[in-house]
Amino acid sequence: MEPLFLIGSKVIHKIKQQGDEAYFVGGAVRDFLLQRPVHDIDITTSAPVERIEELFEVTIPLGKEHGTIIVRLEEQSFEVTTYRSVSDGRSTLAEDLQKRDFTINAMAMNEKMELIDPYNFYNDLENRLIRAVENGVERFVEDPLRMLRACRFSSQLNFEIEKETFDAITKCRGLTERTAIERAVTEFEKLVKARTFSRGLHYMLSSGLTQHISFLKGKEKALEDLAAMKLEILLSLEEVWAAFLYVDQTEQDLISYLKALKKSKQFVHQVVRLQEALNTYRNNGWTNGLIYKIGLENSLKLGRLLYTLHPEENHVHTEQSLMKWHNNLPIKSRRDLNLNGQLLVQAFQKEQGAWIERLLVKVEKAVLAQKVANNTREMIAWLMKERDINDEGQAFGDAFRK
Repeated sequence: MEPLFLIGSKVIHKIKQQGDEAYFVGGAVRDFLLQRPVHDIDITTSAPVERIEELFEVTIPLGKEHGTIIVRLEEQSFEVTTYRSVSDGRSTLAEDLQKRDFTINAMAMNEKMELIDPYNFYNDLENRLIRAVENGVERFVEDPLRMLRACRFSSQLNFEIEKETFDAITKCRGLTERTAIERAVTEFEKLVKARTFSRGLHYMLSSGLTQHISFLKGKEKALEDLAAMKLEILLSLEEVWAAFLYVDQTEQDLISYLKALKKSKQFVHQVVRLQEALNTYRNNGWTNGLIYKIGLENSLKLGRLLYTLHPEENHVHTEQSLMKWHNNLPIKSRRDLNLNGQLLVQAFQKEQGAWIERLLVKVEKAVLAQKVANNTREMIAWLMKERDINDEGQAFGDAFRK
């Protein structure tokens, strides 16, 4: 038995000792049966949350108002939920399973890992089908996010969405507009990071779901282009979003668009920086200046993006060659420059001012372009020579004289 299930069995056993029922349920059961890695385990029980709270030393009341509580045991978390009821009176496991989203998620297991499947939903798992439990329209009216989850599951599991369920998605697609954008973004990101993501994108597009998802509306052509790419090359969500927005090219204000997705400032900064790097590469190709400006990590991300966006091109720079290139840069940051403001003030006998930054930027670029060595005397001599070379240098020379 996997360690996570072993600890979860202890949770179930403790609940059953008090006379209540408890079972593994949901995605953990599905993934166990498919021999996929299991990362989270849900448990359903006849016990009310208040009893679970009393039974375990460490609990987190996340979702308590909806009958759910997090139980912490042996440094692991388990989501424990009281049976969902479909009728008056005492709820049962069978009723709970009847209220779940899809048949592949509506099976249970006891602590001995024995399958409990009162409605023979295992058949859909064998047939690789995503089917809504009972009435698809009812399930999607209850929670419109389930429509996005169906597409996401098709990507992650490489399953087909059953026809009546797909028709229900098409009928109810407008309801997705009332879904919180953070939840929709999470489902979309899980979808595109899945191995067979193109399948899920196909269902989103063909059902018309994208027309009712604010951040995807009007981007159908970009999503079609995305579906044809090998996104598995990309290792981070920042790269995926950069690729998507690069092929989209409809957003004039990337920062506002990404902020509307409720993304962190750091995430927004990373995606925008990758977009700028793509544009710089498109104009100038790989240069010392580009690798220096974005750093090694983003250079590797840019390399992966280029392989993904333009697989037809001959990409001579591998990750190994980019790492070597970065390692051989004359300088890797401004701190490596053997010149600073104090030395410039001494050399040119001028008061401190904005001219210092202008000259440091200029010599920084010159060192990277290997026009001058990273040597204090040589850089100062080069700057002095530059100021009076030609008429174009006049403005540069004026920076010293003012």
